[in-house]
Amino acid sequence: MRHLIIFILLLSLTHFSFGQTFLDAYKKYRLDRADTLLNTKTRKKIKHFIKSQITELDTIFQSYKSKYNFDFNIADTIFLIYDTPAESPFTSDIIIWSNRDTISYKQGFETSKTGKYQRIITYQPFIQKIDKPEGFRVITERDSLITLVSKKDFETINKLGDGRSMNGGSWVDIYIAYRTGSNYKIESYSPKQFIIWTTYQKE
Repeated sequence: MRHLIIFILLLSLTHFSFGQTFLDAYKKYRLDRADTLLNTKTRKKIKHFIKSQITELDTIFQSYKSKYNFDFNIADTIFLIYDTPAESPFTSDIIIWSNRDTISYKQGFETSKTGKYQRIITYQPFIQKIDKPEGFRVITERDSLITLVSKKDFETINKLGDGRSMNGGSWVDIYIAYRTGSNYKIESYSPKQFIIWTTYQKE
């Protein structure tokens, strides 16, 4: 019994030392925003989807922590980008990074035998391999976007869609979380739709 009490006290002290986790703050932030929607049916669907995203992120974080001993859920700063192609709303590239580590994966859906959509997750390299002409190196907008988000340069990000056809473009949702004391402050930004081009430069 004594050992159990000590164990519970240690858990309480650990939780107190870290305070609010990122997922706790992120979930509250997203659900509070969803509550501002006037349509009850839409609000219910959005909140259900948000909760499923939180469960997904929790699974990803726990898996990453067990493999690399780094916990995104208590990192001081977290950047999160959802990159969703306009022509395929059921698929997203997701990039999560802190000042130390980066997670990159693709979220998708496939039809199960029951006819319902079932979520699938495919891990992929942070910088994807791209075929390039000989004598050229690849310069990706994806890298530039990450740099701009890290600098919170939303003005430049919003200009990425200027003068471009939106056929095949992407919708991007950006979340930035900073630990302030024992809690997180979260900011978000959803720029207008734009295309992430692959560009080349002669070596």
